[in-house]
Amino acid sequence: MKQQKWGKVKVIGLVLVTFVFAKFQGGFASWFLFYSSLVFFAYECLAYFLMFSTLEVVRQLDRNRLQEGEDVVVTIRLRRRIWFPLGWNMILEPLPERLTGLYEPHKQLIFPWFKREIEFRYVIPHLPRGHYRLQECVISGGDFFGFIERREVKALSDELLVYPTYQHLNHWPLGDGSFSGTIHVSHRRSDDVAAVRGVREYHRGDRLSQIHWRASARGSGLKTKEFEHQAMNQAVFFLDVEKRSYQDQAPDLFELAVKVTASLIAFANRNQYHYGLVYKQADRISIAPAVSHAHFLRVFDQLARVMPEGSEPFARILGREALEQTQGVTLMVVTPRLDKELVGRLIALAQKGRRVQLFYVNRAQSYTMEQKRVLQLLTANKVVCTAIQSEDYQHWKRMGGA
Repeated sequence: MKQQKWGKVKVIGLVLVTFVFAKFQGGFASWFLFYSSLVFFAYECLAYFLMFSTLEVVRQLDRNRLQEGEDVVVTIRLRRRIWFPLGWNMILEPLPERLTGLYEPHKQLIFPWFKREIEFRYVIPHLPRGHYRLQECVISGGDFFGFIERREVKALSDELLVYPTYQHLNHWPLGDGSFSGTIHVSHRRSDDVAAVRGVREYHRGDRLSQIHWRASARGSGLKTKEFEHQAMNQAVFFLDVEKRSYQDQAPDLFELAVKVTASLIAFANRNQYHYGLVYKQADRISIAPAVSHAHFLRVFDQLARVMPEGSEPFARILGREALEQTQGVTLMVVTPRLDKELVGRLIALAQKGRRVQLFYVNRAQSYTMEQKRVLQLLTANKVVCTAIQSEDYQHWKRMGGA
């Protein structure tokens, strides 16, 4: 701002000096200098006022959903509505807060001259998992002679979702390659003839599409179709996002927990198992079990956004949310910490007939005697325990019984 202020003073001073010189000196040469300085002054005024008033800035991303470790290409396009020669522009692209320690903000110096549209690209490489928002774009500009300089912040907004990477599992670490939990579904599509096993009397509330019209015409009163019960695998993943669980732990332990959850969900989606996701950070996230491509993206959107910033104890969340799940649903618990409250909650759920699988993530090379004792206690109470110590998911170990 100081340089800009003194630049204006210099321009005005130049006009005043040439005017005084022309007044006292007279003659063609002195007045020619004065009128030349007026032309220069007019150019500086136009450059100052037209520098950003006619400027349009557009930012485009080559994609807004990508996987961890991939690059994103950012395109910046500058358009001017009118033609006017300018000196230079400096474009600064601030990075989201989570990326400021990894990369330097991108700076680009351009010389527009007589161009009305300028485009350039830059790359943000190897993005870590997360939700990012690219917002403001800072533009500085000046004239040919360096007398004026202006700075303006353009409000832009672009979002990026970086999904976690995951391993392609061929089987569950339990060895059978499937979920252990099942749930019975009593309603099938009314046009599925093979699923109809008989008829019964019509009850109030039955859907019109379930009425068996042929049987109703032969008998007295309306008859309703009865369908075969279909058994299908369902699981709900409980991800521990409590901040206290990851304190004094390896920095990337939470990323390991997210990747484990993503790998299991990808396996479930590939095998057409119904799956859901539950966690509580600032807000409660509860996605009911389903299976579809849209459901898969919805779950992975949450896995991209989640961070270990929860304040409520994970054991309390598990106990409360488990009551919302149907009896036959398998509860998949992913956590790095086995405190007394959580262990008691897992045992209580198993004793009530709930199917519980625990995925215990840890970066330590070996387990302490206390950790082994807790895992064996859980296994003795019918909680299936799986230990994960690295991102090589092919080396998951069954704990508690081996």
